[in-house]
Amino acid sequence: MSEGRRSTQRQWWLRLSLSLVIGAGFCFALVRRIEFVPADPWVPAWVLPSYLVTLVAYFVFRAGRWHYLVAPLAADPGPKIGWRTTLPVSVAGTMWIMVLPLRLGELARPLFLAQKSKIGVGQALGTVAIERVVDGLFVCGLFFASLPLLPEVHGEQAVAVERLRSLGLLASAGLFAVLVVLLAMALSPSRVGRLVAATLGRVIPPLADKLESLARSVAEGLAALPSLVPLLKFLAGTVAYWAANALGTWLLARGCGLDISFPAALAMMSVLGISLLIPGGPGQFGIFHYGMILGLSMFVSDEVVHQQGSVFIFWMFVTQLGMGVVLGIIAQRMLALDWRATLSGSPTVESDPSATTQTGDPSSS
Repeated sequence: MSEGRRSTQRQWWLRLSLSLVIGAGFCFALVRRIEFVPADPWVPAWVLPSYLVTLVAYFVFRAGRWHYLVAPLAADPGPKIGWRTTLPVSVAGTMWIMVLPLRLGELARPLFLAQKSKIGVGQALGTVAIERVVDGLFVCGLFFASLPLLPEVHGEQAVAVERLRSLGLLASAGLFAVLVVLLAMALSPSRVGRLVAATLGRVIPPLADKLESLARSVAEGLAALPSLVPLLKFLAGTVAYWAANALGTWLLARGCGLDISFPAALAMMSVLGISLLIPGGPGQFGIFHYGMILGLSMFVSDEVVHQQGSVFIFWMFVTQLGMGVVLGIIAQRMLALDWRATLSGSPTVESDPSATTQTGDPSSS
């Protein structure tokens, strides 16, 4: 075994160990607040089928919108990249985002895309960064937009709302700062490489060239962001994705015996979305539950969280993770993607330009 491969494996086990510690910490903190596996998890027959329908829309819109960001990266006059490539790649990548710890799965889509196209990993990472920032700002906006629509609360619920309002403002400020940095990178890709070489490159000399090359690639990917029409399509897909998520959250909550309004479900979903920006353990276990408890604490008592809330969180976690894994495995097999790329951190299959010509690029119109 080469020294480079041994180093990669050591890094992987270190990250996994750290994520397990984080996950165990969340579980220890939450074990008295909810039942991770409720004693009586059964719900009315209509609940799960209805929620699964919204989940299908959730995954399709979440994966499909990425096409409008990556399609402009396909080199002209080379072959365009089509939906038959970007949609399965995005679905497979979504699975790894959900499964891998510390948000390491964010690398999966760029690595998979590099297997099936000539788009570089660094360039695709730029689109992933934009997507994450847009999602973060969108859920922060939804949270603040839903607050005036919520019923008046008192006592512990009022304290929870104010605490989350402060956290939402903090998250929004951080995301805006990241957005400014990304826009600066897009406007001046050449300066980014030189800046990284002059800063991090001096601190970690052996990685200087790699860091400079990666930063330059990300900046070039950001500079190739689509024109207004495709960008609006991406934003429309984002609205549809979160709308399906909110509808499913509301239906499942009602089916699990939680008497909450749609604006309350919207606020609760937003709190979960903000919480999941924090790197957590494998399968998002622990951090997912913590985000749901924070959202529920705005509307119901601790007793209700422990009873009906436990059933609600259990089914939301199991169904989202389960469907994400099933769809991700199907997508990987459709394109014969090498999943080992997500663990090694580099594409392991030669680019397949023919895969990008299976269908036209609707975003080019």
